[in-house]
Amino acid sequence: MTRRRLTMLDATFLQVETATAHMHTAWKGRFAPPADGLPVTLDALRALIAGRIAQAPRFRQRLAFPPLGLAAPVWADDERFDLERHVVALGTLSRPISPTRFDALVDRALSEPLDRSRPLWQLHLAPRLTDGTIGILMRTHHAMVDGVSALEVGLLLLDTRPDAQPDAGANGWLAEPLPSDARLTVDALLDRGREPLRMAGELARLALAPARLRAALRGAALSLSEDLLRPAPSSHLNGPISARRTLVGHTVALEALRTVGRDAGVTLNDVALAAIAGALRRLALARGAAPGPLKTMVPVSLREPEDMEELGNRVSFVFIDLPVGLATPKERLDAVHAATQRFKHDGRAAASESILNSASALPTQAQGAFARFAASSRTYNLTASNIPGPDFPVYMLGAELIEAFPVIPIADDHALSIGVFSYDGHACFGFYADPDALPEASGLPEMLDEALDELTARVGLRV
Repeated sequence: MTRRRLTMLDATFLQVETATAHMHTAWKGRFAPPADGLPVTLDALRALIAGRIAQAPRFRQRLAFPPLGLAAPVWADDERFDLERHVVALGTLSRPISPTRFDALVDRALSEPLDRSRPLWQLHLAPRLTDGTIGILMRTHHAMVDGVSALEVGLLLLDTRPDAQPDAGANGWLAEPLPSDARLTVDALLDRGREPLRMAGELARLALAPARLRAALRGAALSLSEDLLRPAPSSHLNGPISARRTLVGHTVALEALRTVGRDAGVTLNDVALAAIAGALRRLALARGAAPGPLKTMVPVSLREPEDMEELGNRVSFVFIDLPVGLATPKERLDAVHAATQRFKHDGRAAASESILNSASALPTQAQGAFARFAASSRTYNLTASNIPGPDFPVYMLGAELIEAFPVIPIADDHALSIGVFSYDGHACFGFYADPDALPEASGLPEMLDEALDELTARVGLRV
């Protein structure tokens, strides 16, 4: 059996993970109870996933590391796979928990790393909250999924109809034996030997297309100078962090953002980033800091339609200066739009992916050093990611999803990340922070609302 090796980008999320920087992505969701009155139980959820896990075999696989760090690990079947270790309860039907208690339990789970000796995911179910809703937290390591492929994880849980029937199950699955150290070593050496040939082939193809070669070189130069080598400014968002995490969620009407975008001639992503800039300006003032530009990592999906169902990471990173220092909402919106248009025109996203892929030819220790530099606070201040979701309702065991707040992991010396998930007419903002380093994060929903009100009122727009 050919085992899939982690790409350079996949492995990066393992290399930058530390005791205080956990590299799991996640989402916290709430569901309305099923219309048929049947409860969503832990046993029913496990049965649902057991019937569908054949569609996502990666969820039964763990990491296998070659000796001496000769290459990135490979995915191998977990012979000890036990679904009950991965689908666990927060509370019971007979003893519902309050939404506040659910949030606290979610924060506690987010403050713990995933076990690398097992498949890198875990689902937490709160079958009944005191407000009548159902709570879910799903954690998946970033080495396994990016923001877009994480949507495919929904295949394990979600349906487009409330009356969808459960699958029959993955009968007869037998785990492949874990590869021996000798096998891992041989495969690692073979893959390392193929890497220079792969790169030579890519260079040869570019040499046959001079226009593409010039564009690639120009994009690479811009990506290096604008993204990796241009230092981030000093910020109150950067400094030592603890292992503790909090996820502060806030939902706004998607049409409000769309209307601003249409009237101003900019994208929905531009409006979201401008609103975030306004909220972070208020955060700086609340901390007694002078508002200034923040070099912000913006993940850009490079997935094509034919690889939408592949797990792993097909994402690149570009960096823009979030205009927190600008005083008016129109100035901030104009600056964001100009910055996003510039990186689209420059082709920096594709160039950034090429630079990262080229780093796979480096020795393993050098790859780790490169990964840590790219994830350092010298390179960027925070991450802001926009994740598009379905514009129609989805269901889990007949329960309709109300809202889902994304978790974008934070590396060491970064106190905050922001994810935006669009779903069924709503924009769900997830403010993910270290509550010790940034206790003011709890106030970000109100700050975001104020920034949105300012955008609609002072840019000459009406929602």
